[in-house]
Amino acid sequence: MSLIKKHVDTVIVLGGILSSVFWMNHKFTQVDERFAKVDLKFAELEKDMAVMKAVLMIKGQFPKELMAVAEEK
Repeated sequence: MSLIKKHVDTVIVLGGILSSVFWMNHKFTQVDERFAKVDLKFAELEKDMAVMKAVLMIKGQFPKELMAVAEEK
């Protein structure tokens, strides 16, 4: 019993450090999930812009300087 009384401070400090590491790990995981959601939204936005550009190219309203044209040799 005296061993527990002697090292209770150490156990409390180590418990605090361990719990803070778990808390930080959880917060970093949340940030990673948010970045993943933003990446998915950007990918969806790029697809939508590609469709819009294609439609404008077909209608002839897209500037010729920005059109993707294959050159024949």
